Amino acid sequence: MAANTLVELPQDTVVIHADDPSSPPAGPAPVAVDVGTRLPVAFSSLRAVIAALADLVPETVDEVARRRRPEWNWLFPGTFPDAPLLADLAGTPSERRLHAESEQVFRVLDTAAEAIAAALVATGRPLLLRGVGHADIVSLRALPRLVERLTLSAPPAGVRVMLADLAPDSTRPSALAGDIRRRTLAAVLDRLGLDAAPAARPGAYTPGTLAGPVAQDVAEHRQLTEAFEAPDVEHERAVAAALLAIRSCFFNANYEGGILAAELLLERLDAAPALDTARVAEHFAAMDPGDGTPAIGIYAEVAESPAHLRALALRCVGVVRALVQDLEGAREEFGRALAEAPDAVSEARILLLRALLAVKRTGTLEEGIADIEHGLAELAKVPSPVSSVEQAWLRNVRALAHVRAKEYPQAMREEKLAVGLISKLHSADATHLKINLISNISVLQEMGKKYELASATWDHFAKISSNWGDSFFKHHHYRAAGLSYLSGDADHALIGFHSVYDLACKLDDHFHQQIVATEVGGMLLGQGELDRAAEWYERAEAAAVVMGDPYYLALAKTGRALAAGEAPGADVKELASRSLAFRPEAAKLIAALDAAAGGDDAALPAALPKPTSKLNRPFRLIALDLAPSA
Repeated sequence: MAANTLVELPQDTVVIHADDPSSPPAGPAPVAVDVGTRLPVAFSSLRAVIAALADLVPETVDEVARRRRPEWNWLFPGTFPDAPLLADLAGTPSERRLHAESEQVFRVLDTAAEAIAAALVATGRPLLLRGVGHADIVSLRALPRLVERLTLSAPPAGVRVMLADLAPDSTRPSALAGDIRRRTLAAVLDRLGLDAAPAARPGAYTPGTLAGPVAQDVAEHRQLTEAFEAPDVEHERAVAAALLAIRSCFFNANYEGGILAAELLLERLDAAPALDTARVAEHFAAMDPGDGTPAIGIYAEVAESPAHLRALALRCVGVVRALVQDLEGAREEFGRALAEAPDAVSEARILLLRALLAVKRTGTLEEGIADIEHGLAELAKVPSPVSSVEQAWLRNVRALAHVRAKEYPQAMREEKLAVGLISKLHSADATHLKINLISNISVLQEMGKKYELASATWDHFAKISSNWGDSFFKHHHYRAAGLSYLSGDADHALIGFHSVYDLACKLDDHFHQQIVATEVGGMLLGQGELDRAAEWYERAEAAAVVMGDPYYLALAKTGRALAAGEAPGADVKELASRSLAFRPEAAKLIAALDAAAGGDDAALPAALPKPTSKLNRPFRLIALDLAPSA
């Protein structure tokens, strides 16, 4: 048995076990749930756990569901038909930027963790998860979040989470998908403070079907079923289903499912060299649930030819490998995709990603620049609006390479050239890029300490579209306020940050509420505005309590104590020690608390966050540090 001593309470209230389920612990009978899946559908394991607990304590689960309706509709489609769309409230990852962060996935996983924690407290029983090594890998990311929430929920004695059958699923034929599964499970166990997963015992566990409640209403389930479990379906329909599954898996951070769907697409292309791509496009349009965005370039028109589809499949495999930190593997995959690219535009889209990998991830600037120059030269031979968009994307990465080389005037020149290429274009992809370009130009101006000019450029951002919603303005107002703060206009900055906080409240976004309130508290504390700092730290504490975030709760309590001229209570260090997501930061806070106790008055104020100029934060509460492949 392994126990997570980081979060073990004095009363032994919450302990994570990796036990042989044949010898269950003494105490109340556990709620046993089989979370192993046959199809790698994102969130399917969590749906099974929630459904089992809802049978026992329906009122408790329903209370969470009603408070978090947009997220609940993602878990159980159609539950609340009139709820706002989660896509309108939270951001997605971006293939074009090799950006894995997803506020949508974070909010769904946090909602599931909240519902499960509340239900366990209500039942007073432990939870035994069978088939953990076979669970969908997106659901696994909710386990540390569940534990953090339980540690702050004062659960009855005996309430705990037990994990069984930890050996990774080895029944699926894909070596690459299997590697991602092993690394994901290892990262989850490490976050929980558990030992590595043991080797599988022969015949110890066989995954069931676990379609999950309302599986027929989950688009990704339909797509993966069509692609994997209908061998007699015509190739064109299976290819369309695989394309849609790749797209869905991307937005759900379902890296295993994305790899399996891409590999299936390649297999179908091998089996059908005379594939009718017009039929593929028809099937795609008929099955499309309408959840695509410019953040990933998969739409009916990609089925231009079998060669286009092959290059796309390999490109998507490369993207997944980049997002799971398999950088060398990603580069190799992009190379394979380039060898299949049938035209300059397809080639440029792959070169963009390989250049971004070199410039942003591996620091091999010369390699990235060579790819950019090659792509620009080939695109210049085929002038068109689409070619102009692709050239602008390449120049945007060229600007990033200049920034990494500290060549700021050259970076600005490239960004302006990119703007010139697409200034009169209004496609979704062009608009998506304009947002990036204006943001980057503003950042370059900020780097030159031209804060007023950076702010004016940023204000222009809001004029690109008349359809921006509250989620957009939450981020927009934060940067505007951050630039005011940097320029020394604290009063104007505070007005802006208050607008951000109000929008976060409107969006039921406690994650950004706690961030903004904590940072504004730190800003006011540094200015000697103790009463106003205390008010903001109270807001931060309230949000952190709702989030069940031990680290931010410790920060808020520390700030409140300093604003009151007092020493933080003994509970602050204990709270910080319970954090699974912010272990390095929590260690620094604990060190600062010790230093303050030893007479260092500057230690704690220095440890408290202050505003920056961008609201984007890694969703560390559910993010994993995937170690490189062995």
